[in-house]
Amino acid sequence: MQFRMTYEGKLLSNGHHTHRHEIRKHFHRQLKHLWAVTPTLAEMRDPPVQLVEINRDLRSPEKVKTRIQGLAERFERNGYQFVPLITDDLHVSFCGIELLYLRNGPRGAVVNKYGDIDNRIKTLLDALRMPEGKNELGDYTVPGENERPFFCLLQDDSMITKLAVETDVLLEPIGDRVDPNDARLIVTVSIQPRIVRLDLEFGTVNFVG
Repeated sequence: MQFRMTYEGKLLSNGHHTHRHEIRKHFHRQLKHLWAVTPTLAEMRDPPVQLVEINRDLRSPEKVKTRIQGLAERFERNGYQFVPLITDDLHVSFCGIELLYLRNGPRGAVVNKYGDIDNRIKTLLDALRMPEGKNELGDYTVPGENERPFFCLLQDDSMITKLAVETDVLLEPIGDRVDPNDARLIVTVSIQPRIVRLDLEFGTVNFVG
């Protein structure tokens, strides 16, 4: 499975928690849409058919939870319910990230007066994962509208098994003036499941969550 996310705005080398969560909120909207339009993910919005049938046979009054509901409850913390895509719960064994980073400034000059690229990439990676504590939410102490649950890419950034970064010149300014902190990012994510299912009827291979 491979998909791309984009970001346009400030990317600070020593971004405070509010800044990081604002970027996290930006990716939440894209990941929420990804879960809706990707068939193997969209299936997780419905309760597993087998469990529904078992409940029916047992005449159990309990409502069967969807996989998304299960993840949201498992990763409930600090008033948020997070739904990470890259998590052991979904049996993902490989997560590669390729980043195209367009920025103001000449090619090269990895370290300059505006801060080094490594720290800006660290800001981005922190924004791709779930916050580790309440302080990492910054000023966003409660979820906003349409953030229940809150979709994020990573349970933990240690789950990234490959990272490649390419930088280039930002040829079109963001806004009315040139700002050294401006960035346009294209984030390509590649995922490999630990468990696969061969669908003989349709000749496809799908990952099993």
